[in-house]
Amino acid sequence: MIEYPSIINSSKAPREHCIAFDKLDGSNFRSKWTRKNGFDVFGTRTQLIDETTQFWGEMVNIFKDKYEKTLADYFQKEKEYRNEREIIVFGEFHGKNSFAGFHENEPHDITFFDVMVGHKNRAFVKPREFVKQFSGLIPTPRVIYEGNLNEELIKDVRNGVYDVEEGVICKGLTTNGAFRGKIWQAKIKTLKYFEKLKNKFGNEWDKYGE
Repeated sequence: MIEYPSIINSSKAPREHCIAFDKLDGSNFRSKWTRKNGFDVFGTRTQLIDETTQFWGEMVNIFKDKYEKTLADYFQKEKEYRNEREIIVFGEFHGKNSFAGFHENEPHDITFFDVMVGHKNRAFVKPREFVKQFSGLIPTPRVIYEGNLNEELIKDVRNGVYDVEEGVICKGLTTNGAFRGKIWQAKIKTLKYFEKLKNKFGNEWDKYGE
């Protein structure tokens, strides 16, 4: 099962039309569905896990208890996915006090931010289709903005004009073969979040920045 691709920062992103989603502060979750075996592979951003994995096994249990059947039924029945042999869903494991990949002993959930379709020629579901298909089915991030990625948007996100804590993820609306998953993505984080990182990690804060 492939890992989620790295996301470029806003300085390197195309100045094109995009949808910006709330960037939740948590840890990456992924699971692979196949028509033959259903959801049978699970992982964090960098390792495969199962229900018995220390701490991260909670992700698998949450997914199985709350979302596995809903998504499996959807992929089996909906015409967009009826002929697909492999699909990977990606989400953010988080709680009220999750911060920079660290989690408190509190209730957690998974919010899903991407679906990748295909076995060899893999591609993310485009942002508009993702919102249309999944926002009423499973937890998904809020749409914060739609329009051109430009300096004004970057400045506004940085300065807290939008109601987000960590920042936003901007996603292009057209297929672009230069990017893994064929959709470009860029992250913009808030200055407030940078200050939280500096307070917690000191001189090493930029390891958790953009």
